[in-house]
Amino acid sequence: MVSVDEYLNSSYEPDMDFVDGVLVTRNLGTRLHGRLKGLLTVYFSRYEESHRIRVFPEVRLRIDAASRRYRVLDVLVLATPYQKTRVITDVPLVIIEINSPEDTFDDIFSRCFDYEKLGVGNIIIMDPDIRRAWLFDHGLLLAAPQTLDLGHATLEFPFDDMFSQLDD
Repeated sequence: MVSVDEYLNSSYEPDMDFVDGVLVTRNLGTRLHGRLKGLLTVYFSRYEESHRIRVFPEVRLRIDAASRRYRVLDVLVLATPYQKTRVITDVPLVIIEINSPEDTFDDIFSRCFDYEKLGVGNIIIMDPDIRRAWLFDHGLLLAAPQTLDLGHATLEFPFDDMFSQLDD
């Protein structure tokens, strides 16, 4: 058990989630995991000005200050302007979690329920090993959409193209 202040003022390698006062280890990604994260970051970066967004890989997100929940996600997209704080406190437009071989169903769903509780509209789970993507929606996994609704704009989401680039 550690305090919120200790968590927020400490660095961990790799970074850890903070759930109800407990540090929670995140599973490290594989080569495909890292490559997909890079492709996603580059893709969303191309639209930062035109779609008024900012993309952040591996940042801390405050889920709920009262319950002391913070998550470190693979890729997060925010609308601009946003609060420029040390930890992301704005509700993201898009969160993408990339499945690692060690991730369990319960781990992924627990994270997704946290994001949904926060009000995130686009919660995407991508698995680079089996080349599949899903949208998490009220406890269901649906086929990932080809277009993301950002509220103020839409953005094509060519996840199949990203999967095809994994072995380049």
